[in-house]
Amino acid sequence: MYATEEYEINRMLLEILGLWPYQQSYFAEIRKVLFVSTLSAFIIVQLLVFITMQYSVNLLMKNLSLTLPALFCFVKYYTFIRRADVVKQMLEQIQDNWRILKDKLEINIIEKYSFIARFLAVILLGFCCFGLIMYTLMQFLPLILDTVIPLNESRLRRPILITEYFIDQEKYMNAILLHYILAVAIGIVALCGPTMTILTYILHSCALLDIASYRMENAINRSILAIPSPTREYLLYRRIVHAVSIHRRAIAFIEFFTSKFLTFFAVLIAIGVSSLSLNLFQFFRLIRMDMNTVEIMVIAALIFIHLIYMFIFNYAGQIVIDHGVKLFKATYNGIWYAAPLNTQKLLLFIMQKVTVDVQLKYGNTFVASLEGFATLVNAAVSYFTVFYSTGQKRENN
Repeated sequence: MYATEEYEINRMLLEILGLWPYQQSYFAEIRKVLFVSTLSAFIIVQLLVFITMQYSVNLLMKNLSLTLPALFCFVKYYTFIRRADVVKQMLEQIQDNWRILKDKLEINIIEKYSFIARFLAVILLGFCCFGLIMYTLMQFLPLILDTVIPLNESRLRRPILITEYFIDQEKYMNAILLHYILAVAIGIVALCGPTMTILTYILHSCALLDIASYRMENAINRSILAIPSPTREYLLYRRIVHAVSIHRRAIAFIEFFTSKFLTFFAVLIAIGVSSLSLNLFQFFRLIRMDMNTVEIMVIAALIFIHLIYMFIFNYAGQIVIDHGVKLFKATYNGIWYAAPLNTQKLLLFIMQKVTVDVQLKYGNTFVASLEGFATLVNAAVSYFTVFYSTGQKRENN
């Protein structure tokens, strides 16, 4: 039960996570409990170190730089659990929008955007698999090197994470590493599945706006203007209403999406900016102190993921804004001046309406756009600067 098979990858990822709204089974519930428990335990064992180890600012920064990304994945996964009804409603709206399209060119437009969504899903899935493989290899790098380039004694196995299981970690190192890998794998899928679903929603709204622009561009043409009144006025009115109706569907779809996920997205933005700041601080600290190369690579990868993730969503928001402006341009650049006076007045009213920007707004504080991306990065760099200067003063004292 889906709008088209173009979104098969999204359905597969959501089914793996137990988040597919049409999948009602005990196995889906068990998967959700298992994934939530694993991610929660992964976060808790990192925070437990503050109980057993002596507190220091460096310990806090190092621990949080790796805990916050896990928390981000957990919140995103939990968001889709809590908003399962919204996910279902939006999928049904996508189905309805596909069903109302009869024109072949309009169907081609929406198929183009669904192809883009599928293409992005494949790329994202590939990057996620590559990241998981690289993380696993890094965890077992000492064992691999002992086999490939053996030394007189076994290399020391030092996990990248600082955790507390209240057991002998040397003795149960393989079990702990298995928990690390399992938690990271779940976190990657928990990030990938909802992310692709959200991008699918955004691209679908862009498709609707593109169709509205197409309808408006073709609403007034020479052949229609050659028809005598009152048939001409009726046909012009019907075509304009046809364009406005799909535009209203796009606006309603975007507003419904942003309103239902508003609180969770605000939390994710706060966690994401904080996590990027701490990872920048940890990265420069490790380089300056010439610390573990593997740890530097992991932190660098996390910084890259933060920036790419922020850019993708803000760029998607910018595309929505651009598509909203496109309808105004399609109306303005048409041959409206040759239309009857009543039609010109109707078009003027429409242009006034569509000048209001179509935006992915999260409250009155943040708009997803390229400017929004710059704002988030600037905020993260500002916090990093504060952390770094504070750390420098502490070391000098």
